[in-house]
Amino acid sequence: METSTTIRFFSKLLVLVSFCVSAVFAEEQDKDTPQNKDTLQVELNNRLSIVDIILPHNSLKNSETLHNWPFFAFAAPSWTTNFKIQRSSGKLATFKTSAAGDVNFAGLAIKLDVAVELIRLLELGMQANSATALNYGRTATMMGVYDVDKRNYRQDMFFTEFAYGYTYLSSLTLPILVLLPKSKWSNIILKLSGQYAYSAYTGADDGEVWKAGNANMVNGFHYKCGATLIYMLPFKWVPMAMVAGNVTGFKHAYDFDPAYKDYNPGFKTVNIIPMVSFKLTKTWSGMFMATISRARRYEEEHYKTNEELLQKQVGAEWDLRTIMTAFTRSF
Repeated sequence: METSTTIRFFSKLLVLVSFCVSAVFAEEQDKDTPQNKDTLQVELNNRLSIVDIILPHNSLKNSETLHNWPFFAFAAPSWTTNFKIQRSSGKLATFKTSAAGDVNFAGLAIKLDVAVELIRLLELGMQANSATALNYGRTATMMGVYDVDKRNYRQDMFFTEFAYGYTYLSSLTLPILVLLPKSKWSNIILKLSGQYAYSAYTGADDGEVWKAGNANMVNGFHYKCGATLIYMLPFKWVPMAMVAGNVTGFKHAYDFDPAYKDYNPGFKTVNIIPMVSFKLTKTWSGMFMATISRARRYEEEHYKTNEELLQKQVGAEWDLRTIMTAFTRSF
């Protein structure tokens, strides 16, 4: 199994899986939470996810060994432990704090969150995070700094370097269902969200591009904003359908070394992600999703995967990036 392209998409998709699974479990927990009095909740959740991914040909076209394949499929496990303390003051305000650890074949990540939710509609919070990742020799680089002269990544060993940062989080929930006739078919919610984050890497100087289990990054600020339309379905085994859209990018293009000027560091990536959740048993749930993205289009159609950062961007293109199914068991 080859290609850093495959690994790169997997690490992004794990974030989506966490969001989707959290949405499903949060909805179930809200049904059991008292609505009009002070409550204190302390929870410890463990989740095992088996993620099955299909990469279409367009995601493989620059792979050294898979560029002629029509698609490539693989599966990988992921484990998440989340400790949460939540204090609710009726419907007026809810104070939340949590600590989460994620372990998957990409590496290890730790997150600490604090947030306040006002009248169950507006949520404001902050997150601190750190991560370290594994490399797989010549097959894939998950952690290291890009060397422009060698046109490849310098691989750093697990636990010798770390990515770290903080994120400001905000979300606004709009219950569209209150504007619709009351029906089991009218449970529709729109959730708007925004993130403004700073990330850095212990082994990188300013201007250098690095990876630590995620996409290409630099020391500096980046953002993500979007919306998710959630439709609560009246089916026991298929309880929810969603369509998410987001825009991501770096705040300052000058955070990149001038060597990456042609790559256009200020480019804004757009993702559209339709999703359907399903329940298998009381403890097993699942999610099916696809990712459609507006990404960079380069002057050279074919290039080595590790040389993408040195390509000249000449436009943008839409394509199907991934199809994924995730099976999750809660403990």
